[in-house]
Amino acid sequence: MATQAKNKPHKPGGDHGRGGADEARRIYELALEHHRAGRLDAAVKEYARVLRLTPDAADVYNNLGVALRSAGRPEAAVACYRRSLGLRQNAASVYTNLGNALRDIGEIERAVEAHRRAVKHAPKSAKALFNAGLAFRAAGHGKAALEHFTRAVQLEPTFAQCRLEHAVTLLQMGDWTRGFKELEIRFSLPGRDPRRKDIPTWNGSALKGRRILVNYEEDEGTLVQMARFAGVLKRNGAAVVMECPPHLTHLVSNMADVEAVLKPAAAPVNIDVQVPLMSLPARLGTTLENLPEDTPYITAPKSGGLALNIHPRTRLAVGLAWSGSWDGRKTQGPKRSGDMMLDDYSELVGVPGLQLFALERGAGAGDIARLGFQPLIEATGHAIMDVADMAGVIDQLDLVITVDGAAAHIAGALGKPVWMLVGPGASWCWLLDREDSPWYPSMRIFRKAAQDPWTAAVSQVRQALMAVLKGAE
Repeated sequence: MATQAKNKPHKPGGDHGRGGADEARRIYELALEHHRAGRLDAAVKEYARVLRLTPDAADVYNNLGVALRSAGRPEAAVACYRRSLGLRQNAASVYTNLGNALRDIGEIERAVEAHRRAVKHAPKSAKALFNAGLAFRAAGHGKAALEHFTRAVQLEPTFAQCRLEHAVTLLQMGDWTRGFKELEIRFSLPGRDPRRKDIPTWNGSALKGRRILVNYEEDEGTLVQMARFAGVLKRNGAAVVMECPPHLTHLVSNMADVEAVLKPAAAPVNIDVQVPLMSLPARLGTTLENLPEDTPYITAPKSGGLALNIHPRTRLAVGLAWSGSWDGRKTQGPKRSGDMMLDDYSELVGVPGLQLFALERGAGAGDIARLGFQPLIEATGHAIMDVADMAGVIDQLDLVITVDGAAAHIAGALGKPVWMLVGPGASWCWLLDREDSPWYPSMRIFRKAAQDPWTAAVSQVRQALMAVLKGAE
């Protein structure tokens, strides 16, 4: 749910130097035009031409960094921001940009330091405070994040995105009563209100005999996570209709507590009230103490999916996922926070007794061939067309090892053992410093420190695997 203030290209102040000043300005305007239109490769090319004429233009380096980061090249963006700061050391906005790019490449502590400097140079900037709050939370410093979000809102009371991140941080710290209440601010953000027109919003009143529509929000993992509340609604006398995109329909329609499913574009019929998915915990008064944790509460389809060929001598059939997004890793654009590479799992691939199945979809599935792991890891992503297919694969496994994403939620909701690897600023639902999850009793969480590579957490996973295998002898 976290976001960050967007970086926008802007015109530099001052002259670009003598001789080629007019030509530099012309090229710079062309670069800005490409940048604003989203033609990032063209923008990068033109910014580079400007810098060949005026190598001391701090703002051009900054804008080049913004374009490179948007194009999924955060390392190059970091270098550009550092060059810009070398030319103008008190530029708060560039420190903010640098901090955001450092977060992209996992340099969390350095990102925090960059954002500290941004706030130092612009203590009255709500944007600088907001991005600093995101960095502190990513580093696992919840109290510092709350402080920065609070200061930003005091400076800019209408900063709805900052108020939303304040709510998310409260949830991460376990203050669910305040956090879920404050989370309602999301409806004031463009595109964040999923409710249908002309249907009353459920306010927590009696549901007996009423038909309630649960509006889809967030992503696949969130729907699976919140689907447990369908049982609570049904026990309160409601007929539950779940709104979900087509690739979730098969799984959700198979839930015993759901009467019907509705696609987002379809017209609702005979609905009495509606409630957004992420508003269910607030309406139901959910706390850490009363969270429904009975599993399984979803079931995998019994036919039509991929049947795994698990060898009879296999001691553990293990599913691996290293990208959190349902669609997998993108080929372009910034890397998703919390994602790994298959390379990080290499230490597990050599463990005897395991039969490994990749749950990865998208570009990340290509890591198997890139590393030559085809004889050691069986790909299943090609056969996973929807979420029910993934549930069907996971249901055949002994264990799922994954980053935070759909696979983690599906395995947990099925009651399957799932080991999840996360960084210090993981999603709010995993709280802070816990090795277990109140959402899924079958989950074990492996956390890495901000300064550690993913391989540090994977080493812990390997030790745990060896202990399981030894105990099964």
